[in-house]
Amino acid sequence: MIDLQLKAKAAVQAHHFHPWVFSQGILPHATEPQSGEVVRVFDDTGQFVAYAHYSQKSKIALRLLAWNESEVIDVDWYLHRIAQSIQLRLPKSKLKPKQATRLVYSESDRLPGLIVDAFGTYLVVQILSAGMERVRDMIFDHLTQLLKPDGILELSDAEVRKLEGLEPRVVWQTGADPGETVIVENGVTFTLNLTEGQKTGFYLDQTRNRATVASYTKDKDVLDAFCYSGGFGLHALKAGAKSVRFLDNSQSALEILKNNLSLNGVSPDEVSIDQGDVFQALRKYRDAARSFDVIILDPPKFAPTHASLNHASRAYKDINLWAMKLLRPDGILATFSCSGALDQESFLRIIQYAAMDAGRDVQILERLSQAPDHPVRLAFPESDYLKGFILRIR
Repeated sequence: MIDLQLKAKAAVQAHHFHPWVFSQGILPHATEPQSGEVVRVFDDTGQFVAYAHYSQKSKIALRLLAWNESEVIDVDWYLHRIAQSIQLRLPKSKLKPKQATRLVYSESDRLPGLIVDAFGTYLVVQILSAGMERVRDMIFDHLTQLLKPDGILELSDAEVRKLEGLEPRVVWQTGADPGETVIVENGVTFTLNLTEGQKTGFYLDQTRNRATVASYTKDKDVLDAFCYSGGFGLHALKAGAKSVRFLDNSQSALEILKNNLSLNGVSPDEVSIDQGDVFQALRKYRDAARSFDVIILDPPKFAPTHASLNHASRAYKDINLWAMKLLRPDGILATFSCSGALDQESFLRIIQYAAMDAGRDVQILERLSQAPDHPVRLAFPESDYLKGFILRIR
């Protein structure tokens, strides 16, 4: 096993369990490990820090795995970690029909570069790092033996794979594509196309938030902006919303929405469905003198990196400002950001600036985060990516 030594500043973070070390944090070394190889990591004084996966291509050169030098990073180590993560969500390690759950959440479960989601009796797996790529066959074999799924879809097509020097891969490793999979969340039924869905097919991180936001919608006129397949709006309908208007730029997402409406006994004629750019649509609603009691803003990731923060901040301010202008007095704004590069307090400042420009007085009613199956690791603030607020707009 190859030994690598860290510079002093990088070693401090690594000793405190942050799972990433960037390439510039590593001291020069005589032997270059292969991508995905397990290496031993030492600090600048020669003290052991951790075992890690090494990447030749990525700026994140080390993804730390275990901080106890007595651990052995072998097949049993991976099997134990995977089983442990799954049992925290599924104590009996048994998949449940129509239930969707994140089973393994990468760095938060000390399995960097591995994400496993369950959608009923099917699994969707993302392998995002060179280290996990090297043990991918073992991962699929273990998941098959442990959970006995009807099929495993490998959906390894995220941009981060390119940074690791890996090609995208979307393939059914076991079983066959069922076409459509049905899940039930908080009493609301959804149909998913696992192969074509965004991320791993459904936004599991918003499971609790959809129910929370719905509790504010009874007898209200609701706008679900960036609605995708209608998660928030369908929950609002179930909660007794007076009306729901769905808005998204994706025609394919709105087709899924229509299927979901039918599954829940709602005719598309009973709601309003608008396809278009949300930024432009909010302005058009204002020009047409439309107003709402509740607006939900759940946009895609505007700030994937720190370099895009300025542009993203302007985008977040714009949509929140126009939403505030569209809300009736004492209306409710549920607004979210899934940009890991944007922390909660910065997001809140953006909302404050939007409120000032909109001339509205705002109360914070609730602060929201990701669902419990997406745990936040304190040593890894990057895992705390989803932040949201439920606001009363005076």
